[in-house]
Amino acid sequence: MSDIYELIRQGSFSCECGKTHSTLVEHIIIEHGAVRALPDLLREYGSSKPFLLSGSTTFKAAGEPVTRVLDEAGITCSRYIFPEPYVQPTEKSVGSALMHFDFSCDGIVAVGSGVINDIAKLLAAMSGLPYIVVGTAPSMDGYASSTSSMEVDGLKVSINSTCARAIIGDLDILCNAPMHMIHSGIGDMIAKYISICEWRYSRILTDEYYCPTIAAIVEEGLQRCVDSADGLLTRDPEAIRSVMEGMVLTGLAMQYTGISRPASGMEHYFSHIWDMRSLAFGTKADLHGIQCGIGTLFSLKAYEYIKTIRPDKEKALQYAAQFSLEDWNRQLRAHIGPGAEAMIENEKKEQKYNKEEHARRLDMIIENWDEIMAVINTLPDYETVYGLLKRIGAPVSVAEIGIPEEEVGITLKMSKGIL
Repeated sequence: MSDIYELIRQGSFSCECGKTHSTLVEHIIIEHGAVRALPDLLREYGSSKPFLLSGSTTFKAAGEPVTRVLDEAGITCSRYIFPEPYVQPTEKSVGSALMHFDFSCDGIVAVGSGVINDIAKLLAAMSGLPYIVVGTAPSMDGYASSTSSMEVDGLKVSINSTCARAIIGDLDILCNAPMHMIHSGIGDMIAKYISICEWRYSRILTDEYYCPTIAAIVEEGLQRCVDSADGLLTRDPEAIRSVMEGMVLTGLAMQYTGISRPASGMEHYFSHIWDMRSLAFGTKADLHGIQCGIGTLFSLKAYEYIKTIRPDKEKALQYAAQFSLEDWNRQLRAHIGPGAEAMIENEKKEQKYNKEEHARRLDMIIENWDEIMAVINTLPDYETVYGLLKRIGAPVSVAEIGIPEEEVGITLKMSKGIL
């Protein structure tokens, strides 16, 4: 059930979880020379004048083959190329793309990966036009998702947008992506160890919706990436294909379930906090997948510690009694700036710090501790994942990406405020 091409051929399928899973993605082409399929795809969607969106860096990486195949097919396009080398996922970037959008166009083509794809999905959602993405790196899992990860009022959030009707992953382009972006892809994939684990035990604690079929799809994609990881060192096309397919599978999983659970957990929240702090104060931040890989290592360390303890109800209640929400909000504002305000407003709805709710959750944790531990024990050990990342040259510490080690503790504490 984990073959992405078979999933797309099926269109939708009834699942043991009680849902019918479906996706708007109709074509996935991951092969050498895949970009040559672009003209036929545009014709299929009735697009004779697409709007092409890219960044200056990604256009240099893939703009030539894309424009060449369009020119040879006699397809003219309007385009906007962000002038800056690193496009930020902000309201300003979305506004810039919208201001340059040609409303006489009848389709959208993005040439890029993370931020470019997220902005193009928002344009497609607003315009209602069919959207095709030409991926330039196997660096993130948003290609097939129907949300856009953006910073709004300083808070990193997932905005409902739409997904690409067709995803083109040309191995001739993907294999030449910067190694740092390839590392980002494997970092975003190993994050699924944490996300699937947390999705499983959340079902135990909160009776949250959980689909074993979708979880298995993500885990199989993850295992293929891990098995082929050493091939990334030599840019082996099959290893690159495994990562790209894993990224697409994970995006499909989010679309099938309508939630981000299959793809992100605590490890992603580390990355979001670092991004928010960078946006507010200009501190260091790195690619999302790089940060998620490092966040996965810290999450594994946290879970290895949790395995050594049992909940102490009296100690937990005493801590909750002494907790000051006012003091905590001051810490949030000091550490992440304007983004704290959205987190504070969210807390008014979520009530995570409500002492009565805390006591109720504590009882549930204690009552189900052994079952929770059985789920946590399925995680790989820290050394195994550290060794994999280290072996392929991916960053394994915050020091390598310019974030002070002393920020890790406060980042972990603040991660629970991300939705």
